[in-house]
Amino acid sequence: MRSNWIFGLALPVLALFVCAALESTAGAQATTPPKTEKHEVIKELHAAHKLLVEADHDYDGHRAAAAEAVHKAIKEIEGKHHAKKPHTGAPVAKQPKIHEAQSNSDVPMKQALSILQGVQGEVSAKHPKAVEHMSKAMSEINTALKLK
Repeated sequence: MRSNWIFGLALPVLALFVCAALESTAGAQATTPPKTEKHEVIKELHAAHKLLVEADHDYDGHRAAAAEAVHKAIKEIEGKHHAKKPHTGAPVAKQPKIHEAQSNSDVPMKQALSILQGVQGEVSAKHPKAVEHMSKAMSEINTALKLK
């Protein structure tokens, strides 16, 4: 009779410990942050840079200036703004582009501008120098889009 009483008490206590262990495991998973916003911002800036580099028109050098400014912003956020670029060997020969209508080339320029505007608020307080580069890039894109 006594062993049934101990077993009857032990089962609810054991269940209580199991529930507490599960809650602490769930709490630990919930507090582990997903990828940091820094990585997401850098990912977005790389996407904007790619759009600028791959746009077809030159826009009197404004597209290239915007791409360079975005590149500098990325390096500033990564903390590599003083690092030297490694030598990668001979440049790869590029296939000539088929010249497209400027209105088609404006699309990636506008997408890059939208990306920069979207992440600017996340960068502003932490990386003021990167914000300067991003502002320059947006200014260059706006100037480029005004050209006809």
